[in-house]
Amino acid sequence: GRLVEWGGTRQIIKEPRQEYTNALVSVHEIEHQEQKPGTTPFLSVKNITAAYGRSHVKVLKNVSVDIYPGQTLAVVGESGSGKSTLARAITGLLPPEEGTVTFDGRPLANRLADRPKEDLRQLQMIYQMADVAMNPRQTVGTIIGRPLEFYFGLRGRQRDARVAELLDKIEMGKGFIDRYPAELSGGQKQRVCIARSLAAKPKLIICDEVTSALDPLVANGILKLLLELQKEENVAYLFITHDLATVKSIADSIAVMYRGEVVRYGAKSQVLAPPFDAYTDLLLSSVPEMEIGWLEKAIKGRRMASAGN
Repeated sequence: GRLVEWGGTRQIIKEPRQEYTNALVSVHEIEHQEQKPGTTPFLSVKNITAAYGRSHVKVLKNVSVDIYPGQTLAVVGESGSGKSTLARAITGLLPPEEGTVTFDGRPLANRLADRPKEDLRQLQMIYQMADVAMNPRQTVGTIIGRPLEFYFGLRGRQRDARVAELLDKIEMGKGFIDRYPAELSGGQKQRVCIARSLAAKPKLIICDEVTSALDPLVANGILKLLLELQKEENVAYLFITHDLATVKSIADSIAVMYRGEVVRYGAKSQVLAPPFDAYTDLLLSSVPEMEIGWLEKAIKGRRMASAGN
């Protein structure tokens, strides 16, 4: 509720005086060293094709990607490119018409209802909107405790002790165990959703736009938490996003999707290095930068490119 700094645009961006201001203007400066893929992928999607509705309009077309243990595959692209549909196909919410999904060396059933509990446990998901992913009438302890009961049969003191451990992992503490979602901030809600997924002790977590509804500083905290938990738990992430700055901060490999197809795929260092295909180049040039005159420079570059064509 306090004004901590005021000044001109250039001074605020280039020479912030307050620590909080500096944190705001440098939120995506996370150091994450790209990990080289192992020899055997943990999850392998091969030639997946999927469609919606009776008209069978194809929204995924011959998609193939791999995810390795303890690593992050970022799936990027504009809205409608097929990112979330890929997640639905992997989780069995949208059974693919063609192709296979192999998980930990065994094929996954196409339909969620046909998968055994062990497969459900090892593949968890964190959703974009934490508000609609939690029951507002349940406490934090009940929300995180549910998978402990369902997958491991924990009850009473054992369950509560494990919930407290998970709250410590997400840097909240057991003081939140009796709170309801309405009593939490946006970042705290998303942390609870992370703890709920970790409660199942999964090997892979699908993160579907988990920071897009958060302010930049809180989102940065969530990304750092996910990276720390990855090191501790050796969990793999499929990270769906449209934010290239987030991709640079967290990914080991990247798949760029456009109109249901993967148009560029590989290690982060390769995908983000020129030469680029036309769509990836457009995506990268569309990422806003904390730089005075960035928008004018971007528009000028687009006009020159159009004139050259």
